[in-house]
Amino acid sequence: MALPPPEQPPASPPPILWTSAPADAGPVTVSSSGPGSLGARAFAPAAFRDVVVDAVLELEAGGPDTGYGLYFRQVEQRLYLAFTVTPDGRSAVFVVEDGRPRALAEGVLPADAPFARGMGAANRLTVIAAGPSITCLVNDFVVVGVIVDPRFKAGVAGMLVVHAGTTTEARLALRWAQVRAILPDQR
Repeated sequence: MALPPPEQPPASPPPILWTSAPADAGPVTVSSSGPGSLGARAFAPAAFRDVVVDAVLELEAGGPDTGYGLYFRQVEQRLYLAFTVTPDGRSAVFVVEDGRPRALAEGVLPADAPFARGMGAANRLTVIAAGPSITCLVNDFVVVGVIVDPRFKAGVAGMLVVHAGTTTEARLALRWAQVRAILPDQR
């Protein structure tokens, strides 16, 4: 299945360091409308090198195969990295080149991972990108670490939902997010 590129960063994004809209304004959401499609939203147009991307996400609509998570180090529209989980407890780290995903690591989350399964369950996903090393966490539990090639030194970060299965829509809600440069002046 080919993943479409995340949308371009919004023209007027919230300021960095970015957090979600106030609770009374409701959550920020992204949707995808058909199987094989992707919905995404950049947290800000800034490209970060060494960064921590941290978000509490909730899949509001979709199926057990619907992936949701974070994309980061988006170098071009169709060239980026992504960390996703599914409601049934699978995770993957992908490199997406020309819109086509290639898994760097994938599997079922360990039984002792503190992962809230199912639709409507909120989970905190964190990506720590330092140099070529990428570490991915779910609810502060280290899931996987990978090394990436030099093309991914810096890039835009955001949230994404990958529609799979037969449901009519996949919708992801952002409850809270923050993008932090590890060292000052690394934007």
